[in-house]
Formats: sequence, C-alpha cells, structure tokens
Amino acid sequence: MRTYDTLIEIGIKLSAEKDLSKLLNIILEDACKLCKADAGTFYLRNDNKLEFRVSRNLTLEEKMGKKNFLESIAPHALLISNKSIAGWSAKNKKTLNIKDLNNIKNCPYCHNTEFEEKTGYRCKSMLTVPIIDRENELVGVFQLINKTGKWEITSFSKADEKLAESLASQAAVAIRNAQLTDELKSAQLETIFVLGEAAEYKDKETGDHIKRVATFSKIIAETLKLDDNLIETIYRGSPLHDIGKIGIPDNILNKPGKLDPHEWEIMKEHTTLGYKLLKDSQSEVIKTAAVIAYTHHERWDGKGYPRGLKGEKIPLVGRIVALSDFFDALTSERPYRKKRFPLSKTFAMIEEDRGKHFCPKTTDAFFKSIKHIEKISDYFTKTSHLTPPSP
Repeated sequence: MRTYDTLIEIGIKLSAEKDLSKLLNIILEDACKLCKADAGTFYLRNDNKLEFRVSRNLTLEEKMGKKNFLESIAPHALLISNKSIAGWSAKNKKTLNIKDLNNIKNCPYCHNTEFEEKTGYRCKSMLTVPIIDRENELVGVFQLINKTGKWEITSFSKADEKLAESLASQAAVAIRNAQLTDELKSAQLETIFVLGEAAEYKDKETGDHIKRVATFSKIIAETLKLDDNLIETIYRGSPLHDIGKIGIPDNILNKPGKLDPHEWEIMKEHTTLGYKLLKDSQSEVIKTAAVIAYTHHERWDGKGYPRGLKGEKIPLVGRIVALSDFFDALTSERPYRKKRFPLSKTFAMIEEDRGKHFCPKTTDAFFKSIKHIEKISDYFTKTSHLTPPSP
C-alpha cells in the first residue's frame, strides 16, 4: 500500500512540473529511489536517436562532487538500434533487466565500458525501461544501474520492473505535457523576437541587438538570484524594450548626427508608446515587457525619462534592462556612431555611473558575471542564434 501511495505522490509531482529539464531530473531521481538504484541515466528521443539528458550516480557524486561528476559526462546520442542496450529497449519497446553486464551472451547488444574505464565505476546490474506514450510512440528511455542490496550490489527484481514501468507510464504523460509547454514557449519567444526585430529594423539595427539585450538581462537576473519565473519573464519580455520605436519617424531614428532638442523629445516618446502598446495584455510576459519599455531609460539618480523616477522607485526589471541596453549600445554599431567602444572603456563607464545612471546592485551583478557577458558579446559578433551558449 505504501508503494502505491508513493506512486500516486510521484504522479502528482510530475504533473505539476512543466519545466522539461527539471522534470527529467525528477523522473530519474524518483526511479532510482523506488528501485534502490545507485545510478541512472535518461535518454530522450529525437527522431531516430536517443539523446542523453540526465544522469545521477550516488557513488561518484560522493567521490567527485556532484558538479565534477556532471561535467565528466560528455553530451552524446545513441542510435535507436539493437546495437546498444538503450537502443534495443527503445527499438523493441521492451524492458531489459540485465543481472550482470559483464556476462552478456548471445545478444545483439553489448555493454559499452568507456565510462567505467574513465571513472573507475563498475556497472553490474542494469534495468532499462522504455517510456511509451498513449499513442504507442517512444518518448525516451531511462536506465537504472546497480541495485543496492544490504551488503553488496545485487540484481533488479520483477517487482522493480513493475515499479519502473509504472513510473514510465506516468513520466510519458508528464514529458509530453512539458514538451507541449516548451513548444508554446518557443513559439511565444519567436513571436516576441520578431516584434522586437520589427522595431529594430526600422532604425536599422539587427535582430542580434534584442537577442543580446535579452541574454545580458537574463545573466544579470540570474546573478541577482531572482525567482526562476521572473528570470524567464525578463528574458522573454526584454526584447520588446524598444517596441515603441515603431511610432517614431524614420528621419529621427536614422539621423546620422546628434538629434536637436525637438527631435530628442520625439525620440523619448518611444518609451511611452511602447508602454501603451503592451500594457493591456493579459500575458505576464507582455505586461512585464510594458514595464520594461516604460522604465529602461530611467536613471538611478532621477535624471532619466520619461518620468524621472529615482532609485528603488524604478522597477527592477527596468533597471536590469537599462544596463543591458546601455552596454550593448556602446559595444555595437549604431547609425550615429559606426565604431564600437572597446570593452575596457565601456566597463569603466559603467563602473563610473554606478549609483548615478545605474542601480548599484544591478551594476555589481553585471560585473560579477562579466566573463559570461564578454563570452556572449563575442559570440553574437560571429553568429546569429536565438539560443546563446551556456555559462
């Protein structure tokens, strides 16, 4: 009865998690706990391959440290074929319970010992379970390694097979839901980038500007240790920071020289125009984008625009994007300035404006993540992608 209750609790937990990466970690962790496995791996299907996504190993995590263990596993993929254990299980949609990996005979698959040779960890027993959805389509495969007995490593039982297969059924539904959520998020992000690019295109900027600002803002938000949902909302909302430029005349947006006082007053209206365009949305991302559009030209000392807000009265999302936008404006080409500022000079200017133009804690977070920011800045000068490199 206790096991049945545990499966119900796991099912509730899985259905509540919409983040795919977190979900895969939860599934593997729960599978290992249910079946008392020392280690495990998770592969997600991508066309005719199984892509490695998650791993855990209690022995090696204790020995090496969790971070070092995870870094020791190179990204890889397996063909869905009979040549590997996971591939066979995926291809045939059947569970494989191998009692001794070193004694596999008369089978089309074999045990790859490369990881064992690299780490010194010995795999003995393995339970490989395919994850199949309601349409009988393969979702992925998880493998449980080394069943822990009272005194030694033992083999997985028939009861373990049933438990793992029950969990796999729940996992299939949760993964499909998370994948759908990811697809919707991707579509939303793509739409936001397209809208942001429409504004940037009008003043002859590239779409890379909004990608860089979004990425820099996300890095700063992460360094500030903000809530995960807020970090994601800032990332998705910041590309619309200059959407109000759609309403600014081209002769002002693309003027090669300095704007006169009248032109400058018109240019400043893009903040208010952007806010008015976005403020009535029911989407949390778009509502946040409205705040960003309205406040990303405010200054910590109160000398910004459009409302001259000062200090903490400026919403944090606006303070973050203000710094990201300023940094990118100086380190990229603009109609009024063809030459980029050197990074060293830009960093010096930002440091000098700490507590004047920029929020002190936002500035400190920027400099704490300076190596990652430099990496992103360099990356976007060479290529153009929606997804930047990891830290």
